[in-house]
Amino acid sequence: MLHGRADHRADVVLLAGGAGRRYAAQAPGADKLSARLADTTVIGRLAGELQRSARIFVVGHPLAARAAGPTVTRLQEDPPGGGPLPALAAGLAAASTPAVVVLAGDQPFAASAVPRLLAALRARRGALAAVGVDAGGRRQPLLSAWRREPVLAVLGELAAQEPLAGRPLRALLARVEVVEVAVTDAECLDVDVPADLERARELLGRAGPGGET
Repeated sequence: MLHGRADHRADVVLLAGGAGRRYAAQAPGADKLSARLADTTVIGRLAGELQRSARIFVVGHPLAARAAGPTVTRLQEDPPGGGPLPALAAGLAAASTPAVVVLAGDQPFAASAVPRLLAALRARRGALAAVGVDAGGRRQPLLSAWRREPVLAVLGELAAQEPLAGRPLRALLARVEVVEVAVTDAECLDVDVPADLERARELLGRAGPGGET
């Protein structure tokens, strides 16, 4: 659950349009977002921790939205499977809060970083994005917060030059001022393979009844 003042409320976009091939290759027939994590799913755990958000949108396959729970709104990027930029554009267009949080649906512990991302974005007037940076100094674009209206304008400029489908998020990050925010190993843990799911289960077990990582 998000902790902090009411001004930390913002719409959240969970990106869930990937094929999950690495996970399925090691666990045939399984879907990583629907994998069980305690009494919920991987994406359901994240959505549950975000329940104080203004609204939660899941961009991607209907299965992901179902696994996230009944309180989310499902969106579809254009074209389907077009990658993170079309998914981000769909999420920002549907959202209504001035700042919007963007997370990967397979990051079950990312919610605790949200107040820090939003605070950093709001504190840096010229920044259009606050992006998590892991212990190794690597940016985590799918652990981020964005100023909705100006970023939509930049996405429109990019789309006018070349279709957004298949282009990486760094194409957008290169066009905007970014403030970096340190995130923990747990917050940027993404469930790409079954071993990651076991790691998430271990972390959740250590957290105790309250579920804090």
